[in-house]
Amino acid sequence: MDEDKYSNNKINDQRENIPKKIGAQKGHPKHIRKKSDNINEEIYVCIDQCPECGSRELSSVQEIRERDIDDIPLQRPITTRYNIERRYCRHCKRMVEGEVNDALPHARIGLNAMFIVVWLKVGLRLTVSAIPQVLKKLCGLTLSEGEVINICNLISEALGPYYDELVNEVRIAEARYMDETSWREQGKTIWMWAFVIKGVTLYKIAHSRGHEVPLEVLGPNPTGIDVHDRWGPYNILSQKTGNRPQQLCWFHILEDTKEISQICGDEGEKFHKDMKKIFDKALSFNHKGTSLDVEKLLNEVESILNRNFVSMKCKKFARKILKERDKLFVFVTNPEVDGTNNRAERAVRPYVVLRKVSGGTKSSRGTKNIEVLASAIQTCKMSGTDLVEKGRELINTSYH
Repeated sequence: MDEDKYSNNKINDQRENIPKKIGAQKGHPKHIRKKSDNINEEIYVCIDQCPECGSRELSSVQEIRERDIDDIPLQRPITTRYNIERRYCRHCKRMVEGEVNDALPHARIGLNAMFIVVWLKVGLRLTVSAIPQVLKKLCGLTLSEGEVINICNLISEALGPYYDELVNEVRIAEARYMDETSWREQGKTIWMWAFVIKGVTLYKIAHSRGHEVPLEVLGPNPTGIDVHDRWGPYNILSQKTGNRPQQLCWFHILEDTKEISQICGDEGEKFHKDMKKIFDKALSFNHKGTSLDVEKLLNEVESILNRNFVSMKCKKFARKILKERDKLFVFVTNPEVDGTNNRAERAVRPYVVLRKVSGGTKSSRGTKNIEVLASAIQTCKMSGTDLVEKGRELINTSYH
């Protein structure tokens, strides 16, 4: 028996030392860059001497091998001079002129360059000092660090009406996913809130982590269901906005029971496994369950939560969940609602990284910029595009 055990351990150790194959795991789709269909230039590579021995005794061409190479040509900035007609309007009694749509008023940098700067700063989280270097090397465009900040200010201001439209969409959504994380302004901790609905991500940065912030965003009469992680202010928010339905995040519940299982031994482990089974069963309905299915799930979860637990930690947690059992299975019958708050958690993750890279913002103006620009960038990303491509449309539709 001891020899078999030793042999098995040795085999397991050998397996652990075997390097994993490069590429996608078994059962996962491969990620291969497709060849370009658009060939911009063809170059013929001739050979009249053998590269191995130097001989010129070569046959006629036997075959042509194609090799496609994608590259980025170094660019130079384009300067366009607009000769703008100005005329006197007898009706308005003042001089008027034609509009320039390729730049913001009084700006000397075009919209394309501005959107690229914003995308690098807020979308890709580059530092203010790195962006001028990247643009100088790749595009030959000279910018100062101060200009980078000013561009963010101007684009944020231009996208203000679009941000207000996003707020209205969040208010009337059928379901919204909410989360919050810390932010830094002038070295002090404040809070970034994320509101995610179908096709929209909205950020609000405030000095409070209380219910006042989502209440300000949603207003007193929002519609739809709130999905969250059981943070207390969300309950107060619900009370102040008509006691609307809520869905608790099951991943947070299971994380808590997993922690309990590590502390409370067999009792905690059984608690965790049983709660996980309930969640898996609820997921199996694929949002097509009935009210009767929900009732059965509630009966099962109540039988788990009402156990005569020995551990006080298990008892306290079970009591908390029992009080909110009506918020456990909304997703079973509603296709617009998930059983987890992952959408909002994924939304805050990039800006946790940005906070660590940049140290946060240095002024309330900079904080407002992050709020607006991050909302525009993430909302564009949800529709499969980006701010560089869609920015002009967002500004034009906001103002007209």
